[in-house]
Amino acid sequence: MKKTEAINLFVREGWTKADAERALKGLDFSQNPDELTVYKYSSLFAGKELINRQNLQAAQKGMVTRKTKEITLKVEENKNLHNETKILNSQNTKLSQDNEQLIEVKDQLEKENRNLKNLVDAIRLKITIEGDKLLRYEDSEIRKAVSKLFKTIQG
Repeated sequence: MKKTEAINLFVREGWTKADAERALKGLDFSQNPDELTVYKYSSLFAGKELINRQNLQAAQKGMVTRKTKEITLKVEENKNLHNETKILNSQNTKLSQDNEQLIEVKDQLEKENRNLKNLVDAIRLKITIEGDKLLRYEDSEIRKAVSKLFKTIQG
């Protein structure tokens, strides 16, 4: 049997060409080995290679499982962060609305405070004018009472 025939034999049985070439690497084809000799020789390669590939496959499977778990955790973390972002955005919107309402109330209170101050000033002015008129009267008792009232009102 020639080397190319042996390689084709293994390829027909499902081996890759590279694996067949590796399995037959040390076999002397100048002696024209028969099919049984080729199979015996390749069984040494198949046993070692099979164990090696099974070990590699198990290691890869473990890595895939670990990476899958990591990805799952990252996806869950991403979902949690997305939900938290939604909640924070909602709270931010509510706080912004509350802040706008508070600013409006503050502005309204400032206007009312100015109006009340103007009203108090107008009342004080009116009392002062009326009190001045009362002080012009001759009766000293009225004048003393009005003077005392002014001192109390003016603070």
